[in-house]
Amino acid sequence: MSASEGSGASLRDVLGEIPDRRGAKGRRYSLRSVPVLTLAAMLSGANDLRAVYRRGRRLPGDALSVPGLSDAPRHATYRYFFKAPDVEAAERVPGAWACGCDAPGRVALDGERLRGSAPAGHDGRKGVHLVSAFAGRPGAAIGQLRVSPEGNEATAALALLKRLPLKGAVVTGDAAFCQRALCEAIRDGGGDYLFAVKANRPGSMSDIAVSFGDAFPPCAERGAG
Repeated sequence: MSASEGSGASLRDVLGEIPDRRGAKGRRYSLRSVPVLTLAAMLSGANDLRAVYRRGRRLPGDALSVPGLSDAPRHATYRYFFKAPDVEAAERVPGAWACGCDAPGRVALDGERLRGSAPAGHDGRKGVHLVSAFAGRPGAAIGQLRVSPEGNEATAALALLKRLPLKGAVVTGDAAFCQRALCEAIRDGGGDYLFAVKANRPGSMSDIAVSFGDAFPPCAERGAG
């Protein structure tokens, strides 16, 4: 059983499950140490790698020893580290740890483009587009997946849901996720779904109005006869 599936495992233990793809040369810091320091810095207000680096440089030795560091990493070290991990595992393993052994409760699906990921001079459509699943019970994102250039949010969400524990969960999302295949995958996983339908889906809105409209409309709408 992995640390992410066990009870009482720390986040530091879980990060050690992510495969280390770095070469042996120059491997000064363990794969789990720098991410733990980065997360601690972000929780204390750092919002970019330079701010993370500065906070790490201010820490005394006993604080650095908590994530397993003997000294503070250089600024370039952070960039090197976050290019090295297996992305799929780096998303899946912490998500499984956050969810634990409990049912996730409500799972909210949403798609967003990462700020600053588009090349300079573009309107953002060329940026990194992610679909994320946020679980209400642990209060954390339990999975995310990048939307391929030839795909869309619904196809990415379908692949993401197949990785998540859905038994007893209620999956919510906007009209982009009102897809038969998505709904079937959720039901097959033991969950339920609640997706909003908006005016930009006139066909779906019309079908819902016919299926769930009043059986006996108000007298004013029935006419004098």
